[in-house]
Amino acid sequence: MPVARFDAAGKAAIDEALERGEAVVLPTPSPLAYVVAAKTAAAVNRARGRPRNHPVATWEPRFDRLAPHLALDEMERRRVGWLLAVERVTVLVPQTRDVAAPSWLEPAARYGMAVLFGVAWEPLDWLLERHAPLFVSSANRAGALPAVDLRQAVATFGPEVWVLDGDSLRDRARPHTSTTTLRFVPGRGWELHRRGIQDTLHVNAGRSDYLADVLSRADAALLRQPLPRRQDGRGVRPARRSRASDRDGPSLLARSHRPRPVIT
Repeated sequence: MPVARFDAAGKAAIDEALERGEAVVLPTPSPLAYVVAAKTAAAVNRARGRPRNHPVATWEPRFDRLAPHLALDEMERRRVGWLLAVERVTVLVPQTRDVAAPSWLEPAARYGMAVLFGVAWEPLDWLLERHAPLFVSSANRAGALPAVDLRQAVATFGPEVWVLDGDSLRDRARPHTSTTTLRFVPGRGWELHRRGIQDTLHVNAGRSDYLADVLSRADAALLRQPLPRRQDGRGVRPARRSRASDRDGPSLLARSHRPRPVIT
């Protein structure tokens, strides 16, 4: 059973698997689920049993490498950086058309939009510093829930895929699942594209609209302003849900007059 511990030998095993072009299963910080990552999209999709060209997300925590390829103004770029690094959501954002997309972004892009996963976490700094950008997807098979601990990850992927055991670094008493996905639509602004752990916890706590709240917190942090006394979404466009499956990890197909990317 290919389980790697958080020690020198385990890190070496994960490092070598990535260098060989294989996918690995990695923990992410609570309350996020485990993910599948690799240096190619084909390896991620092979591990999940999907077509090799199925869209995935790009995992690049160095936002300065992403920013030139996003068709956003300066404020929205700063928001995206905060949403990825601090809120740890996944974002679906428009790409620039006048700058050629690098090879590490193309598998995460469809119809002029790119899916970005930007989680930075100290226990994985050594891996991301060496291998990012990676391609990433939820640690599950199609139609199943994402793995939230080592046992589920091993049961899902079997002996073919290395799993890095991060259970001791996570709060297993908390609910876990894949990230919320937010989408920026030119002319409309930010929308809730796919439900995930961040907005679910927000709702379960009986708090106000998640999209309005997260944008208020982003702006307060970026502009160094205090949060408004009421977080009821005034002045912020209400969240709009895409019609999409909420089960299959980070994978959603928004149904509209124009096809949207499927990311899992």
